[in-house]
Amino acid sequence: MENSSKEVLSKVLHLPSSGPSEKGPLSADVYAVRGREFWWIFDVGACDDSVKFINGLEGKKNVVVSHFHRDHSFNLDRIEFENLYVGRETFLHCSKALQARRGMNIVETPVIFEDGIKFRIEVIPSSHAKGSLMLTVYGSCVLEDTFAFLGDSTYPMVGRNGPDCYNVQLLSEQIKFLRCCNASRFFMSHRRLVPREKESILQVLESYYAQREPHKNFIDVAR
Repeated sequence: MENSSKEVLSKVLHLPSSGPSEKGPLSADVYAVRGREFWWIFDVGACDDSVKFINGLEGKKNVVVSHFHRDHSFNLDRIEFENLYVGRETFLHCSKALQARRGMNIVETPVIFEDGIKFRIEVIPSSHAKGSLMLTVYGSCVLEDTFAFLGDSTYPMVGRNGPDCYNVQLLSEQIKFLRCCNASRFFMSHRRLVPREKESILQVLESYYAQREPHKNFIDVAR
């Protein structure tokens, strides 16, 4: 089991996220998983290094964008790909040229691909961004070998003039969704390349959900 898990993780390349600076904007983590025919890219970042990383991969590419926020999606018009998979909200934020581009796909129900290993793309309930997508990679028949890329989907909605917060209903739906999903470990954006155990993520989300108050639709989260 351990060797099988390591074999799948060895197919994952990672460009770490970067903070905003004089040299570049805030840019999310970019992941690339080697399938038999395609590279499967999760998020495209916002900095020049992300473009170089993606376009420098030899071979055909399928791209999955977790959500429409600039740090995850800005480079879409600058990269090469055969197929692009986005949520409905992300599609609405794309340029007209990108919307009309061949290979554009809007994901609203789960889609599964076999490319040496199995990939599953689906919408995940999220307070952080409407229409967020999750990419699951199946290592083998053993669920312990299956992991998923979550982007920012488990993070709260960023408060503009107040605290960050979770929508109570969406948080409840997300907990149920993750509890039922096949992945045992999650890669989260703006974190180092170490998959988090499913139960540890659920414990955090459930602790926030436990803070809900009657007749309130949102749960404030201290920064």
